[in-house]
Amino acid sequence: MATIEKRISSSGETSFRAKVRLRGHIPLSRTFERKRDAEKWARDQETDIERGALKSAEADRTTLREALERYLREETPNKKGWRREQDRVAAWLKNPLSHRFLSQLRGADFARHRDARRAEGRAENTIRLELALMSKLYKVAGRDWGMEGLRNPIQSLTMPAGSRQRDRRLSEDEEKSLLKELAQQGPYMPPLALLAIETAMRQGELLSLTWADVDLQRAIAKLRDTKNSEPRSVPLSVRAVEILKSLPRSLDHATRLFPITQDSVIRAFRAACTAAGIENLKFHDLRHEATSRICDRLPMHEAMRVTGHKTPSMLMRYYHPKAEDLARKLG
Repeated sequence: MATIEKRISSSGETSFRAKVRLRGHIPLSRTFERKRDAEKWARDQETDIERGALKSAEADRTTLREALERYLREETPNKKGWRREQDRVAAWLKNPLSHRFLSQLRGADFARHRDARRAEGRAENTIRLELALMSKLYKVAGRDWGMEGLRNPIQSLTMPAGSRQRDRRLSEDEEKSLLKELAQQGPYMPPLALLAIETAMRQGELLSLTWADVDLQRAIAKLRDTKNSEPRSVPLSVRAVEILKSLPRSLDHATRLFPITQDSVIRAFRAACTAAGIENLKFHDLRHEATSRICDRLPMHEAMRVTGHKTPSMLMRYYHPKAEDLARKLG
């Protein structure tokens, strides 16, 4: 549908802005000095769009926005990482491509998105996850939403590479500085980081722990919500037990040990690293640090029981011994 807006500038000059909004297409607008020129342009745009419009199949009638909203309602709540996926869906909803019909979108459209995100300086893994969401949406639409034959445009793309294997270790001085700055971000941040370093538990696993999951007498923490959905019991070191004893304990066993959100942890950790002058360190690197320390103390098969890694090769991705420590062991 086209609309014409009359506009008067600060200098008193009159102009007419034509807007064309048709479902399934990116909104168009242009400003003219004469109203009849604006009306003619709007009519021409509508005619051009309608000539190429196909309205028979479901995919031809469903915009990317409508598909994303349905995906958000029906698919995202079932994912373990639903919060992150929710954010990615929200970002796609703001993208101009969301106005287009599913059947109209091509690999070239998403290639331009990929290249634009690279130009913005976004990480390759971030872009890969954004495009992977699109691929999942197209697969669900074709498989479950009655859009058989809908081509997945992501399959024709050269996808960005995944995240590189990290080997970031935390030095003793960095650990002291980090803990000092984390204390400025809230009382729960230092013990959360210390427990991550001591146990190799993931951020999400730590934040999901309740007092019912912790047995300080037996020195065990039971993880019910893990990355691979398999519960496991984590043995607690003497230091880990001391850290847990230092936390304010609620009489309600269902209370979480760390009543803070994942987003607040990410922001607080980033702010503490900046204040401490620590570069290229993420909270997940603490799991790398913990795994390396545990592997120095336990044989591989026992270390895997602590960290929750399923295979030695998975464990080795997180084990990053320092060369000087290995040199000392060699003698």
